[in-house]
Amino acid sequence: MTDAALIGARFALMIDLALLMGLPLFWWVMGIVGRRSVVALLAGAGVLLSAFWLLASAAAMTGTPITQPDWATAQILLTMTPIGPVLAVRGVALSLALVAAAAPQGDRWALFPAAVAAATLAWTGHAGATEDVAGSLHRAADVAHIWAAAGWIGALAVLLHAILTLSPVGGDARRIAAILSRFSLMGTLIVATLVATGAINGALIVGLDQLPALVGSSYGWLLGAKLALFGLMLALAAANRWRLTPALENDGTARAWMHLRLSLLVETSAAIAIIGLVAWLGTLDPMA
Repeated sequence: MTDAALIGARFALMIDLALLMGLPLFWWVMGIVGRRSVVALLAGAGVLLSAFWLLASAAAMTGTPITQPDWATAQILLTMTPIGPVLAVRGVALSLALVAAAAPQGDRWALFPAAVAAATLAWTGHAGATEDVAGSLHRAADVAHIWAAAGWIGALAVLLHAILTLSPVGGDARRIAAILSRFSLMGTLIVATLVATGAINGALIVGLDQLPALVGSSYGWLLGAKLALFGLMLALAAANRWRLTPALENDGTARAWMHLRLSLLVETSAAIAIIGLVAWLGTLDPMA
């Protein structure tokens, strides 16, 4: 139960911080006016979820149920481990995001503190435990990986919301197609970053000489599932770019609209599943 609470806390926090950064990033790149209320809601939720993650971490350490918080252990985590500084930096960043959301064009200004808040995730997983020069490289790669993933998730959220709420009639189909076309360069950079940083992270977490040991282990199976889902997302993104987007641009038919809607639904579901697997993987020892 305690491990499930920790995994759930990590999952919810990752989703929240990814959207908090990814939505403003997509709005800014695409020149879209975003919703400041959504940014404020995500920033506030980030504060609450960080507190829940702290209590879940304390419960996992002591084996006590999350319904009976171990305040003494939580205090130790805050004062005697890197979790304290991480939460302090994240708290300041989330507060700045809340302030930015209240200002004109706050949907864009919130991007900078949101990126800092998302980057703190790199200090609470395997990257945070790596030491010396390898640790610095690992954390830098993990931050880039987190930022790229946030950009993809933010884009999926905006596009899925648009295609579920708009209509294929009129100019909506061509507007969606235009956004998808403009996103192609950003999408290419995101994929390249995810592949490169994912390879670095994998090599530093497991080590090339230890790869055979992953076969048959829980960590290995979960990592394999994550890579399979990532491959599915790549295939769907390619289909969106090279088949469905041109179909919308050319005729904007309801058939192409429905195909794109289904593709985005599956791609978004795969992204959510990947975050769930990452939340789980972060609690496991790769060599166990």
